[in-house]
Amino acid sequence: MTFLAPAVLLALPAVALPILIHLVNDRRFQTVDWGAMRFLLAARKMARGFSRVRRWLILLLRTLAVAAAVVAVARPLSRGWLSAVAGERGGAIVILDRSPSMQEAAEAGGDSKLAAARRAVADALETMGTGRVVLVDSVSARPLELASPAALREIPEGEPAANTADLPRLLQVACDHLDADATAGSLWICSDQRAGDWRPAAGDWPGIRDRLVTGKRPVRVNLLAAVDSSPENRAVRVVRTAYEPTGQGWELFLDIAVSRPVDSGPVRVPVGIELGGARSTVEVELTGTGAVLRRHAIPVDPAALAATAAEGSGERTAGWGRVSIPADTNPADNEAFFTFAKAPPRRTIVVAEDAAVRRVLELAAGIPRERLLESLAEVIDPALAAAIQLDGAALLLWQAPLPEGELAARIDAFVRDGGRVIFLPPADPGAATFAGVGWGGWADHSPPLRPAGWRTDEGLLAGTGSGASLPVGELEVRRVCGIVGEGTALATLPGDVPLLLRASAEDAGVFFLATTPGPRDSDLASGGVVLYALLQRAIDDGMERLRSARQADAGAGRRRPE
Repeated sequence: MTFLAPAVLLALPAVALPILIHLVNDRRFQTVDWGAMRFLLAARKMARGFSRVRRWLILLLRTLAVAAAVVAVARPLSRGWLSAVAGERGGAIVILDRSPSMQEAAEAGGDSKLAAARRAVADALETMGTGRVVLVDSVSARPLELASPAALREIPEGEPAANTADLPRLLQVACDHLDADATAGSLWICSDQRAGDWRPAAGDWPGIRDRLVTGKRPVRVNLLAAVDSSPENRAVRVVRTAYEPTGQGWELFLDIAVSRPVDSGPVRVPVGIELGGARSTVEVELTGTGAVLRRHAIPVDPAALAATAAEGSGERTAGWGRVSIPADTNPADNEAFFTFAKAPPRRTIVVAEDAAVRRVLELAAGIPRERLLESLAEVIDPALAAAIQLDGAALLLWQAPLPEGELAARIDAFVRDGGRVIFLPPADPGAATFAGVGWGGWADHSPPLRPAGWRTDEGLLAGTGSGASLPVGELEVRRVCGIVGEGTALATLPGDVPLLLRASAEDAGVFFLATTPGPRDSDLASGGVVLYALLQRAIDDGMERLRSARQADAGAGRRRPE
């Protein structure tokens, strides 16, 4: 007999606990002679024999219960008639998780979780005398019959891979094979139980459970959970790239994330960056379980990029690179590749009924914040707004009655796809709403109002990169249109009247500005800085959905053809 978890047998001395408890209880009481109890003691001696046998039987059963619990947790395996009774003499199906996390070792230089799991299953199946073995691995997701359990240790289909695992899908494949092959008596799952691989919220699990329970014959399910992880394992990835012009040249901005399973104190992690044959190193201060180095800038020479040239020109518009950290217990997460590309033109659509407002918005959105950036402001008359093309746009500026019907649905889809929209009040606010927010009535203010507060920590009016605040408090607002509905006020006027409101979390890309840059309403046009910063930041946010370089996990969502 062998055991899947032999280390648990070290707990067998615990079987002495019932005996120790029995001895301690016997010594808790002192004997005191008392004449009135003499006849009772004599009667007790007559029944002592049976009582003693009962006590020793109870003690034996308690000891055996502890021993059985320890042995059961150690997961014993046997061959011969015992395995036949347990339903193990038939064939076995092995589901193998080959995802990158299975390459981790419990200690540096040790076997990976994947290698240990393959060896443990092969040993167990050989011990039980299992003849037929079918492998379902997380890459091919197809049944593969093996010549013997020993093949699990050697076949290429058991080697590490970059693909994520989809355990619900693998179990469905295993159930299909069980339905077709009634000789399979056991199912073995080798995985480190990562939530991203098991997808516990998937709707497939009830059906999988029913298929395993109500199959043609009982199936014993065994889980080899390779959950032991090194607390010192670290992982690196690039969560965002931005290829932008600065001054006279171009720079690549990287957001680099470093993580670890547990907090073992602050540490500085060197991160190597390779780009176009050049290598540099930056240190990331890792505190807690993760840290992100934001907007790390790397000067880039477009002519030297090892990437595809733009069609019809010699200009390099895209590239790729790699980040890496020192070797540890899991080589699979010690490096990550990234791509980047020149962003498309910063396209803004302006729909405004007031000519003066239209001109100010067109200029503020159409002048790029960097000389080499391409910006385009497209002006559309409100009467023709039903035909606007939102594909490729980053920002929609709307100073007209709020859209309704099919047009509102198209704008809502644009926002949910990552676009941004800023509504400015029209001359006649009307009763329509968008994202649960609508317009109230206009109110004149003399003397003009000045903003009483605004969010400097986030949003369109946050402080600059140097820490300075935008001069929002210097604005003069002469006319205000009330904003009716729930949202987050990014700027307020005296009396907590919203000046700039962001809609609810579900529509976080929708903003309402309670005045316009028209000369009758405010000095947003003459002040310039606040309106320009507000619009350019909204464009930056809307451009995220248009970037051609995006973060992706290898193998995620991938399906092989049937």
